[in-house]
Amino acid sequence: MSEENIADEKFPTDMTFKERAIFEVGIKLGALYHIAMGMPISKDSTTIASIETALANSIKSQPYVTDAKVTINQKKVMGIKSHQFDYSQINSSILKAIIHLNYKDVAVTGVLEWNEDLNYPLMYIKEIQ
Repeated sequence: MSEENIADEKFPTDMTFKERAIFEVGIKLGALYHIAMGMPISKDSTTIASIETALANSIKSQPYVTDAKVTINQKKVMGIKSHQFDYSQINSSILKAIIHLNYKDVAVTGVLEWNEDLNYPLMYIKEIQ
């Protein structure tokens, strides 16, 4: 039995491919969010770019992910050190991610971004094909 079949048999038999694809992208968005929170960061654009790339590549390595893009809002990174041990951290208001995933014949795009109106890091499904 293939690895994919072993994983598939853990899900309800009446679950549609669409439901599974949505579940999978939700898991990836949640993982990305929790991996990034609290990560030390500086205002240096090279550091920010390398963190964005590393986070995206981490998510791309997960099953069914076809692409991932992570951006950190550099304008919101404090980067001001008041003493030697001071540093900025990634928080939910500066992080945005877009994850594209294909499961069977379903393509899903999930987004994580800060919503000012809700004052909350909103994760949502942007597109299903």
